[in-house]
Amino acid sequence: MSPIRLVLAGALCLAAPLVAQDIPYRVVVHASNPITRLTREQVSAIFLRKVTLWDHRQPVLPVDQEPTAPVRLAFTRSVHRRTIASIQTWWQQQTFSGRGVAPPVRSSDDAVLGYIRLYPNAIGYVHAGADLGNNVKHVPVTAR
Repeated sequence: MSPIRLVLAGALCLAAPLVAQDIPYRVVVHASNPITRLTREQVSAIFLRKVTLWDHRQPVLPVDQEPTAPVRLAFTRSVHRRTIASIQTWWQQQTFSGRGVAPPVRSSDDAVLGYIRLYPNAIGYVHAGADLGNNVKHVPVTAR
């Protein structure tokens, strides 16, 4: 095996466990939001902006994490059951056709939590072990 192929093979072996493991995450909303649980389908529809109002008739404000964040990879796989690239392509189509724009992106769990504290109708996701602090609550996501 050539030295270049050997290095590439080694790099792929080292990266494989990182790609294969999903990071546990929690879906979170402002503590004042009356929602107590959501289905996976509802969360997907919210983040694709197919659902734009909460049941209490207030606008839904989803917030994403950076496309390179491991928590976004886990969220996208679990909730949308698609790749980040396919979601980004879908958003490009929505934007160019004038049907919608992607949710804003925040760079960290703390930034997502800050957004939710600032906008009571927001919904986001953070690492499962993140300290939610004040005015943020976890919303369980069920299969149905």
